Amino acid sequence: MLCHLIIVTHITYIDPGQSAPVRTTMDHYGAVVIVPNLLASAFTAWVAYKVISGKETEHRNAMAICFAFVSLNSLVLLSEKMVGDMDLALAIVALEYVCESMILISLLVFVTQYIGLGRHVTKRNVLLVASPAIASIALNATNGLHGLFYDSVVIVQSHGFYMFDADYGSLFIIWIGYFLSVIAATNILMARALLDTSPERRAGLGVLMLATLTILLTGLLYVFGPRDDPLVDVLSIGFSITALIVFIGEKRSDFANLEIIRFREAIGGMDDAVIILDSSLQVVYANRSGRQVLDQNSEYLWERMRARGLRVPAGSNKWETAMVIDGEARHFVLSTSDISRNGKPVGVVLLLHDISNRKALEEDLRRVNRSMSTLNQILRHDMRNDLTATWGYLELLERTELNERQRYLVGKLLERAKSADGHLDFANAQGAPGSSSALWQDVQSIIDKVLGKVDMDGIIVESRVQGIGLLADPLLENVFHTLADNTVRHGDHVSRVIVRGENTEAGLSIVWEDDGVGVPAESKELIFGKSYGDNTGLGLYLAKEILATTGFTISEEGEPGKGARFVIRAPSGRFTWKRPLSP
Repeated sequence: MLCHLIIVTHITYIDPGQSAPVRTTMDHYGAVVIVPNLLASAFTAWVAYKVISGKETEHRNAMAICFAFVSLNSLVLLSEKMVGDMDLALAIVALEYVCESMILISLLVFVTQYIGLGRHVTKRNVLLVASPAIASIALNATNGLHGLFYDSVVIVQSHGFYMFDADYGSLFIIWIGYFLSVIAATNILMARALLDTSPERRAGLGVLMLATLTILLTGLLYVFGPRDDPLVDVLSIGFSITALIVFIGEKRSDFANLEIIRFREAIGGMDDAVIILDSSLQVVYANRSGRQVLDQNSEYLWERMRARGLRVPAGSNKWETAMVIDGEARHFVLSTSDISRNGKPVGVVLLLHDISNRKALEEDLRRVNRSMSTLNQILRHDMRNDLTATWGYLELLERTELNERQRYLVGKLLERAKSADGHLDFANAQGAPGSSSALWQDVQSIIDKVLGKVDMDGIIVESRVQGIGLLADPLLENVFHTLADNTVRHGDHVSRVIVRGENTEAGLSIVWEDDGVGVPAESKELIFGKSYGDNTGLGLYLAKEILATTGFTISEEGEPGKGARFVIRAPSGRFTWKRPLSP
């Protein structure tokens, strides 16, 4: 064999007490040698298959290669014990170096990618790390030319099994140093990642660290321990233990499936409780919040689920429930979603969204609304009593002897009293801004109503809002009533008012414009505040608030000295105009 011609120049075959290899019958010790290696090969082959058949991930190929060669190396180590022929033994040993080199390189690449440092895995860096391994394989295969890897070989035979042993040279020491250095570097990377990773990924890293530390210890024992009994092969024992650790760890933590780990990391820190159930409604996973719910309220939760008839498939359900968490009553919206595989429901996800803050806010709002409602009722009652009394006194005064000027003023006061009474009726009917749903309202009809209630005192009103509809608060009439009242009270010799719609790039605007004195520049924003001006009124402030409940805005954009110009802007989707908009 070529391998024999190249390697065996400085190798002798030694079989103590025999002139030629003698095979004895394999006895019960065979189980000690064969079974661990076969199990190790099977375990790591299973992990490799699971990885390569899973979802595409950055680390998938390197991980699959690593465990595939661990599986193959277990078979190679077993083969060494089954072969007493020198040529074949040397060939198997050469294959062992190939397997171990691939394990080292792929392990380092896999761990680097697994802990989130995949950007460092470049062709240049991989080749740099692999160079010593490639050189070792080549030097091992050409040992007959230089004898630097080992001088002589001993094949020890016991109970029908063989062990390859050699007197190693300086190059082998370098190989061992490289082997142990790569394993140590891999463990250092994982140790550093343990300090800065999630609990979900920490479990997988712990498994991998334990496995690689086992390989590290095995390498040290192989170098410094005895190698004279095939029944006590530290390499086989070490790789078998490593395979068992990987197999059990993978079964428990599913570290091979980084997609699952990332999923658990994503939901692990959620404030919402996430509980995953299998087809028999048994808990298979719960995040931190979910475990808190289960620890304190599992019986109540299952009782509520049974009451709802929860089963697989669950479909999409949602309901509210309350539970005590850490001694505090908490409110949740519980929703369910099916988990399917190949179109078949295999489980259910329970999502419990904590709405305790919302519930508390709703209760506060209800309490405030009750208080405000009571206060409004009291104020309206008292105001109506006062207004009724004032109205009565004015009517009595009207029946007395008055001059023309006095009779005019009494008439005006009666009109104001009538207008105020109408405001109270309207407020009683409509409630507060935002308390009722928005309604589609015809602007021209509102203008007509307002002009029927407000004495414009000879002012000509020109309306150009025919066909305009607004989806606004039911109190919209109060807005235009305020604008009309503001014109009469503060316009100062207004003779004309124009109400029109304007088409702009932003949408529809409704303009209320007069030819009075206008609004000073420094007051344009102040007039919409509470208690602005001498009359300490709330008219424009309330108008702004009424419009804001449905997304409308109002501003004053007139030129001081040339009249007031109030612009109401309607948001998209909240207006219609039954004629082509003018450009």
